[in-house]
Amino acid sequence: MRKAIITISVIVIVCLFGIGGCSYWWLNKTASGIRTVKNFQSETSNGIEREITVYNADGKPIMHFKGKFDVSHSNRSLQYVDQHNHKHNIYFGDNTTVIVNELK
Repeated sequence: MRKAIITISVIVIVCLFGIGGCSYWWLNKTASGIRTVKNFQSETSNGIEREITVYNADGKPIMHFKGKFDVSHSNRSLQYVDQHNHKHNIYFGDNTTVIVNELK
């Protein structure tokens, strides 16, 4: 009986270390895992430090914003809420480029 309990305990510990190792690998070494970590950080810390730049058809910047915020986008719009709880919507057309960079 005692030998069975020890065997089961060893199997459980090995399985837990295996699951932990696989989880660590997935969260730190795969693109989807890294995105998951970034999304969690953004959700729990009220956004990530980013900058948004909007360029016109000639490649000239027409808007630039830097701050800590979370960004969402749809077909032709980009929405974000800044540190002062102001919601911003950027609507862009065929000849507009919007670049969102994460700052470290």
